Amino acid sequence: MAEHIKNIATYEAQYQGVDAAIVLATLEAETNFTNKTGDSGNALGPGQVWPKWHNDAFITQANRFRLRWPDSHQERTNLVLSNDHFATAVATMVIARTWKAVNGDFRKFSEKYVGPRIPDSDYIRRLKIYQKYAGRNVVASSYTPGGSTDGNSSSDMGSSGLTASPINDVVLPETNYGVVANSQKYGNVLYGRKYRVLVSNGKGTALDVSDLRCAFSVYKTMMQPQFSTVTIFNLNAETENQIINEGDRVIVEAGYEGEQYGLIFVGDVVQPIRGKEDGVTYKLTLNSIDSDRALNFGFVGFSVAKGQTARDHVNQIAAKASIPTQLGSISEGLSSAKLTRGKVFFGATKDYLRQLSQSNAATFYMEDGKVNIIQAPDFLKDEIVDLSPESGLIGTPVQSDFGVKFKCLLNPRLRLNSLVRINNSQIQAQTFQVGQVPRALDAEGIYRIVELQNHGDTHSDDWYTEATCVSQAGGVIPGLMSSLSSNMWRG
Repeated sequence: MAEHIKNIATYEAQYQGVDAAIVLATLEAETNFTNKTGDSGNALGPGQVWPKWHNDAFITQANRFRLRWPDSHQERTNLVLSNDHFATAVATMVIARTWKAVNGDFRKFSEKYVGPRIPDSDYIRRLKIYQKYAGRNVVASSYTPGGSTDGNSSSDMGSSGLTASPINDVVLPETNYGVVANSQKYGNVLYGRKYRVLVSNGKGTALDVSDLRCAFSVYKTMMQPQFSTVTIFNLNAETENQIINEGDRVIVEAGYEGEQYGLIFVGDVVQPIRGKEDGVTYKLTLNSIDSDRALNFGFVGFSVAKGQTARDHVNQIAAKASIPTQLGSISEGLSSAKLTRGKVFFGATKDYLRQLSQSNAATFYMEDGKVNIIQAPDFLKDEIVDLSPESGLIGTPVQSDFGVKFKCLLNPRLRLNSLVRINNSQIQAQTFQVGQVPRALDAEGIYRIVELQNHGDTHSDDWYTEATCVSQAGGVIPGLMSSLSSNMWRG
């Protein structure tokens, strides 16, 4: 039951456009993801929402699920307890509304959601749960036992009880996505494009340009760098000049209404280009590189004591660099050998990460501002995306030297090193040349993505993903290495 409601909460957070961390943390703190009553029967569902105070939220979600919201409290209780999705959707809506009202200040959120007299012990308990889900440093700097915040918080980055991400983390405005005209959603299927394009300055203030026509091309590979081209059409002169002079970072979210929506690129703007498409259509093109500043300007200078392992080195390099970065997928197969004496790190961050990766038969790349170091047998452990014409596959996948290439409707679930399953009967076989060693398709139809391209135009037909994959062949990429001790990522 708990895992079921947790999965629903994750979906609803994405669907309603709110940070999943605050939703999951609140539901765990309230009921540990259980659909039940509380407060003498007045509070309902996993979020312990009172219909007395939030009746509009119940009515809104009831209309969405095509349910009748009863008049009597007993009938309302029976409806909530019998429908986990409805109950979780209501809780998510109330949490989202409260979180927005306090501008993401966790202390104020706790006082508003639980009550102004929330005990210190309960606040600390909730804060620790939130820290677990937030995946970044959440501090109680604005917390004073038995009291409220110091009143000095502002709408700028890092003011809401959170420490700002080292690489110009941004305060995102409320989701303002556009749905392409004449598209329509029929249930949880691929209808109704959804997108958001933001450009932030060095202070972390983001400008949402989603209402204008935007076109983007994102290219990612397991080598460096990952880059994108985002074109914004018909900006007014003042805004265009502001972006050219102050544009520091670009964030692109895209997909479809429902579950198939998410972040596809975040990176540093390296070149803005003003131009014209025709006599009346002006455009601004932003060329961006994922983690450009961290890669090209990051520097480390520190020493470590003996007894450190390769994983310890990765953690300290990422945290102590002049431009710190977060960690993404780090291989569990890194050497566990410990230093027999101390060591000094002094130089470019990327050089140390690359050297460490090569010495461990791994590859290093940045994706969405996070460090990834993986070995050949490693793969993401969340899910395998099953691709078929019903789930967005376009045309016929084609066999390549070591796997397949395919095209599908834009899908942010597809990421570097993730797995996809394609029925081999749908794959067109490769035409072999004289002297070429024939290679079979993967017996299970499972392939790992090593190169990825996302293309979209909010005012045209372009809205698709292209990928190059390698065959898993039982979990190891075939024909590229003779042993796991060699670095198969070279050459």
